[in-house]
Amino acid sequence: MQLTLQQKLDKFHARPFSWSQFSSFRYDKKKWYDSYILDIKQSSVELTFGSWAGKRLETDPDFIPQVPRHNKMEMPFKVVFGDMTIVGYADSFCTITNRKLLEYKTGVKKWDKKRVDEHGQLTMYALMNYITNKIAPEDMEIQLVWLPTKKKVTGDFHEAIDFIEPIEKNLKIFKTKRTMTDIVKFGAEIKEVYREMEEYLQNTL
Repeated sequence: MQLTLQQKLDKFHARPFSWSQFSSFRYDKKKWYDSYILDIKQSSVELTFGSWAGKRLETDPDFIPQVPRHNKMEMPFKVVFGDMTIVGYADSFCTITNRKLLEYKTGVKKWDKKRVDEHGQLTMYALMNYITNKIAPEDMEIQLVWLPTKKKVTGDFHEAIDFIEPIEKNLKIFKTKRTMTDIVKFGAEIKEVYREMEEYLQNTL
C-alpha cells in the first residue's frame, strides 16, 4: 500500500526521535525512508552480533567482566525537545549520581579518541541527561568501550562476526568530555535534521 503524504507525515511525527533515526538519515536518506517510514527492516551480521553482545552485557554480569558497568543497564531517556520527543537508551548509567555514562560498541571499524570525541550519540545522551537531571555535561564522566570484532567465514561459507581474542586484552576504554556548547550545538543540529526529514518526506513520491 502506498502511503499518502499526510500518512507519511503523521507516521513520522508520531514516532519519537532517536539517535538511530538521526544517524540513519545522515548516512543514507533512502535507507532511512525505507526503514522508518515504510517499515522495511534492514539488518546485517554486524548489527545482529552487536545487538547480541549488548544484550549479553546487559543481562549477564559475568560476561566479559573486564567491561565496566554502572548500576543501571539500558537506561531509558525520554525528553520533550521543542516540538518533538527524543528517546534513547544509554548502555550503562549511574542513577545514584546521574553523572556517569557508558556506551558499548562492537565493530571492525577502529574506534580512537578522535572518533569518540566526535560521536554524536554521546552528545545526545548528555543533552537528554541535562534536560532530565539538570547535570551539566562538564560534570559527567563519559566513557565508550570498544570490543573489536573480526569477520570470518563459517564452515557453510556464511559470513560471521566474532570478537578478536583475547577479548579482555583487546578491548579499549576511551574517556571523553562534552560541554554545554556541545549540547547546544547538537540540539540545533537535531532540529535541523528534523526539518530536513520533513522536507524529504514532502518531496518523496
